[in-house]
Amino acid sequence: MTSTIIVKANSKLKVQAQKTAADLGLTLTAVVNGYLEDFVQKKSISFGNKKTYKDPYGMFAGSSISEKDIDKVTNSWMKVVDELG
Repeated sequence: MTSTIIVKANSKLKVQAQKTAADLGLTLTAVVNGYLEDFVQKKSISFGNKKTYKDPYGMFAGSSISEKDIDKVTNSWMKVVDELG
């Protein structure tokens, strides 16, 4: 099963990314899916030479939100996604 993700991107960057993907024999969808799989597996993300973000709670680091709270929110969203799919 697949889902559609709508992402706003700079138009010029999108065209450049599509061309680069095509030059490598890939679709932009394949590239994005690859990045998403890597993000989920490593639980971290790096933007070129910029800061690497790696934390068990990502943007929630240092807050009083527990892993259980995050799981609860994630599960409720997954339920909505399943109902829409």
